[in-house]
Amino acid sequence: RQQMIEGMVAGLAARLESDGKDVEGWLKLIRAYSVLGRRDEAAAALAKARSSLRGNVPALGQIDDLAQSLKLGT
Repeated sequence: RQQMIEGMVAGLAARLESDGKDVEGWLKLIRAYSVLGRRDEAAAALAKARSSLRGNVPALGQIDDLAQSLKLGT
């Protein structure tokens, strides 16, 4: 089961590398890393999301809200 979850998370991360405009994808990825206890990767995904969504104020608001709720660096 854990291997399947890891595969899904890796697939989502790879997809976001090529299509970084998917705010829901970023939210899922950041949350998944956090749930898995991979806070460094969650923080890195947060930074990539902010970069990829630059200029999209509503999307950045969602990302920032999640970061705050997960107590990730803002």
